[in-house]
Amino acid sequence: MSGENLQFGDWDNRVVKPEKPVIVEFWHESCPTCKKIESTVQELPQKLGDRATLLRFNVMESREARRFAIDKGVIGTPTFKVYCKGIEKGEIVGLETITNLLGTIENIIKDCA
Repeated sequence: MSGENLQFGDWDNRVVKPEKPVIVEFWHESCPTCKKIESTVQELPQKLGDRATLLRFNVMESREARRFAIDKGVIGTPTFKVYCKGIEKGEIVGLETITNLLGTIENIIKDCA
């Protein structure tokens, strides 16, 4: 599984309220870099285990989704934003290996406790 899809209407319940860290990947189907990183994204939930949840937000799903992503500071895809109790703690933008992506996420979430 490559992470669950997130709708902007579910933001509070899925990103703000959870106690454990949440990683949101902002992506879309026409993004060439998103396609290149897909295998990495598919590995991420297993590598993270119980330490964090991966959610995927399709920025091109609707006009509202595009506005919502812009409001969250997303200017390019893929963008991974790491949230602790709804507060953004860091982001990773662009093409990354699973090792680099996981290492950066782990460095960010270790301060979430």
